[in-house]
Amino acid sequence: MTQTFPIAYRWFISRGLTRWQPWYFIDDASSIKVPPVFSRNDFAVQAFKTETGADFDVYLFGRRQDMDDYAFFVVKDGIIEDKVFAIHLTFAKRLTRETPLRYEQVTTSFAAWLRDLVIPDVEEWMNEHDLAR
Repeated sequence: MTQTFPIAYRWFISRGLTRWQPWYFIDDASSIKVPPVFSRNDFAVQAFKTETGADFDVYLFGRRQDMDDYAFFVVKDGIIEDKVFAIHLTFAKRLTRETPLRYEQVTTSFAAWLRDLVIPDVEEWMNEHDLAR
């Protein structure tokens, strides 16, 4: 079986819904049709693993344009799951949490991430000036 991305992510990308100012997705319509390239964003993945002490792997799929906030899918046993963890990375090269992050602690789906984090961020950026462009 070919590895695929979660259906909600693929659905949004296939409809061109990839830029949610200030957030944007890393993948596009062509990259979601082929197996994911796990090594493409090693810098962020390694920072995530170091700073969280996570007992699972991740795939970077989203980034906030104005700060070092990143959104990752959980990867367990080589499979990208519909479980999202968003974090502000400091690139401190050390654990930045009090306790390491565990797989069982990540329960947010892609749709919930959009609803609970992205849409409120989008609302903060809405203004009349953008509509005039």
